[in-house]
Formats: sequence, structure tokens, C-alpha cells
Amino acid sequence: MAQLGLSNRVNDNNAKWYTLVAACFALFMAMLDNLVVNIALPTISRDLNARNTELQWVISAYTLVFASLQITAGGLGDRFGRKRWFMIGLTIFTVVSALAAFSNSMNMLIAMRALQGVGAALIMPLSLSLISNAFPPEQRGRAIGIWSAVSVSSIALGPVVGGAIVEYFSWGWIFLINVPIGIAALLVTQAVVRESRDESGTVATDVPGTVLITAGIASLTWALIQAGERGWTDQWILAAFAAAAVILPIFIWVELRTERPMIPMTFFRSRTFVGANLDSFMISFLITGVSFFLTLYRQNIHGFSPIRTGLSLLPMVAVMMVFSPLSGSLVNRVGPRRLISFGMIVTGIGTGLFLVAGVDVPFVRILPAFLVMGFGMSFIWAPMTTAVLNSVSSDKSGVASAVNGALREIGTAFGVALLGTLANRAYKTHFSSSADVQTMLTADGGVLKPLVDLVGEGMNLGGNVLGKMAASGAYPELAAVPPQVIERLEQISADAFMVGMDRAVVFSTVGIIAAAILSYFLIDDEVVKTPIEEHNANRPQGDVDFAPSTAD
Repeated sequence: MAQLGLSNRVNDNNAKWYTLVAACFALFMAMLDNLVVNIALPTISRDLNARNTELQWVISAYTLVFASLQITAGGLGDRFGRKRWFMIGLTIFTVVSALAAFSNSMNMLIAMRALQGVGAALIMPLSLSLISNAFPPEQRGRAIGIWSAVSVSSIALGPVVGGAIVEYFSWGWIFLINVPIGIAALLVTQAVVRESRDESGTVATDVPGTVLITAGIASLTWALIQAGERGWTDQWILAAFAAAAVILPIFIWVELRTERPMIPMTFFRSRTFVGANLDSFMISFLITGVSFFLTLYRQNIHGFSPIRTGLSLLPMVAVMMVFSPLSGSLVNRVGPRRLISFGMIVTGIGTGLFLVAGVDVPFVRILPAFLVMGFGMSFIWAPMTTAVLNSVSSDKSGVASAVNGALREIGTAFGVALLGTLANRAYKTHFSSSADVQTMLTADGGVLKPLVDLVGEGMNLGGNVLGKMAASGAYPELAAVPPQVIERLEQISADAFMVGMDRAVVFSTVGIIAAAILSYFLIDDEVVKTPIEEHNANRPQGDVDFAPSTAD
């Protein structure tokens, strides 16, 4: 501690706040990096001569490993020490970030991204379990509200920082910025965080459970990630879904017969645990799917630059940063159930407001949708995470938060896959049914057919993409295409894009409001406590307000 000058500052009353600082450092790094990478993909593609599938795996390798290993990571922390494995995750993420910055091939970069997923899988659930262990239940909501606000700030800064780095520096700096943040997080964690683990005697190294849950979630996540590219009826996609459908029930069967299971199946007897995780899945489903289309909408339809696209999110994020800590402080007064359902219904209304968006609609017209959506989401994350942690004993917080994190990642993959499929089908149907498109397909012996088929492949080519391709000079075959043809195809594809985006918005709005209503009847506001927490709760005021932790 002396190396940071904190040895004389940390005591029983403020150790929990220093723990929160360490957890937030790590969270900010992991969240920022994932969003920054998205903006840099076009530059990476040019510098490393990447194919489209390779670019997808720069994102997918991280998501796949992150989703697959979180539950394993939570179990390792509960069993062998949360601080220890949190620091291992920090070390992996920091070192691999430095190596990723100097990747000279796509294979190396994809491998580094997969290893970053290992580090993130340790960081995310264990940061929450460290907070859960450090804070008593009555203060947990406020702490998680601050944790959520930091997460939101990284969402805001990710696209802006990524755009600035790509525009003014080498793309390698999107990874190098993690190094000082990671080192600072390691130093703070080593100095101030107290070691904790599951002392209940009911946790053990469940090797069969670990293997099965990792394989099952990996199969499911891979299928969801690849479904949009390969198609839902592709034999490999169907095989992966079938594998998940077989492995996950076997996992449940094994856990029910294991004396000390990796995931206690009693978790799922708690309606609060089930309801809060349902909300977590659905909000990740909505945010990821809708934000994917909104990013394309701003850049392909309205011609926003990457930096301007990131800046357009700031009004929504600013609202979330203001109200997220407030929602955390309200958890103990109002209860998580009412806050979550209120937040999800408001978020659903905000999502529905995006139906006013159109090809010629200015940004100011959709600004209310961003503000309402941001306000609604402010009342979801902290109460929802608090509900998950309050539904289990804090001894089990590592595994509980890991289950929640894994479901968030699955919801993320499912949102892009399902909403992408629904929207693309609507896009293709509207585009191909245009009379002008039908004329172009047969005009001049079908000379324009390859171009029309290209634009009709998917929403990512809708809007002004064709014009940008022609203007870049990288596609000489477009030089012979009359400008009025390109302009007309842009108009038709932009209209089709809006039809597809509206389909995704309607589906998301209905889904999130339905989940809000269902979870209201599932979640209650009770807190599950360990015997030590029960003892502390009954102590006279002024006594120690958190459970003692195992020393390093």
C-alpha cells in the first residue's frame, strides 16, 4: 500500500469505496476497448488487407470467449479468491492489449482479441462480486449505480475516442490506451482491495460442470454470431444450435447430481434471479440490435462521420450519467422491481419513438427518442444488477454475476442475429419489389443486374454506400455507371433501409415492454443474506457494517 500512499488512508469504513474505484478502473478499460475497436475496423481492414469474415471475427472472437468463460471465471473467483483472479484478468487484458497493438496479420489480431476476451471474462463478473462483498446490501444499489455510470461513460467515449485515434493516430493506439489504465487498476487493486472467497463450504472445483457450461454457451454464442452471415438454415448453424440444445440440459442434469455444483440450481428457484436475468437478456438484446441499426442509419443514410456518429450518442449518455447514480440510491427506498419495470417501459417508449426517423428527417426530430431511451435505461442497470446480487448470498456473488454477464452477452449476440435477420428480410423484400429495380434488372440486357444484386444483398449496403464506393475510385467498374442510376439506387435502398429498421424497432419495443410486465411479477425486493450479514444487520448502529473478508 505504501507505494500508492494509501496505507494510512484505507480503513474499515472506506475500504469499500476504494474497492469500487478499482472495479470501475477495470470496467472502464474493458468496455472502452470493445467499442473503440468497432470504429477502427475499416482502417484495420486496409492496413492488414482483411477479408470481411476476418473483420467480423475481430469482434466475434472477443464476444465468443467473453460469453463462454464468464461463469467459469466467476466460479474460480468464488473458489480461489476474487481479488486474485480479478488481478489475473487485469494482467491478461493489459499485456494482450500491448501485443494486439503490434499485430502484423489478421490471424494475430484475432488471436489477441480472443485472449482479451479471457481477461474481460475475469474482470466483468469479479468486479461486481468484489463490490457485492465490500458493500452491505443497503448500500449496494448506490455503489452499483456508480459502477453503471462508469459503464455508460465508456459507451459515450468509445466511439469518440476511437474515431479520434483512427483519424489522427495509428489504429494500434486503440489497444495501447489500455496499458496505463490497466496498470493503474492493478496498482489500486493490489493496494486497497481485500481478498474474499466463498467461505460457505459448498463450492468446489466442478470440472464436468465447467467443461459443459463453457462448451454449451460457446456453441450457442457461435451459432448466434454466425447466423446472420451464414443463414439460420445453414448446416453448421443448425449443428451448433443442436449441440447447445444437447449440452446445456446435460449440464443441468450433472449440476443437479453434483454435491458441490459450479452453478447452484437453487439460483433458478428464485423468481427474482430469473426475472432480473430475463431483463438483462432483453435489454442487451434491445440495445445491441437497435444501436447497430442506428449506427448504420447515421452513417449510411445521413452521412455522419464516425466521430460525429459517436457524438450523436452524447445526449442519451449524458442523461444516463446523471440519472444512473440516482437510480442506484433509490433502490433501497423504492425497491428494484418498480425501478426496473418503470425503466424498461420508458426505454420501450423511447425505442418506439425512433419510428419517426426517416431518410430526410433531421437529427433534432429523433433527439427526443435518444433522451427518453437514455432516461429509461438509467433506471434499469443498477436496480437490475442489484436484484441479481440481492437474490443470492454474497458468498455466491461471483457465480451469480457471471451468469448475469453471460446472459447479457448471449442477448447481445441474439439481438444482432435475430433483429438483423428480421430487418434484412424486410429490406430485401422492399428493395426487390421496387418497380425501378425491376426495370434495372432487365434494362440493356441485364447489364446493371450485378450492381442491383450487390445493393440488394443487405442493409449495410443501403443508403449512400454505393456513392462512396464510386467516389473512392477503388471500384473502377462503377465508373461506367451513370450517376443518375447510382443516385436512384441510393434512394431506393435508403427507403428499404428505413422499412427494415422500423421492423427491428417495433419488434424491440414490444419485446422490452412485455419483459417489463413479466419481470414485475417475478422480481421481489427481498435480500438474501449470509449468516454473517444477518448478524451484522442485527448489531447496534455504529458497529462494523460489512462482513469481514479473508486476508491476503
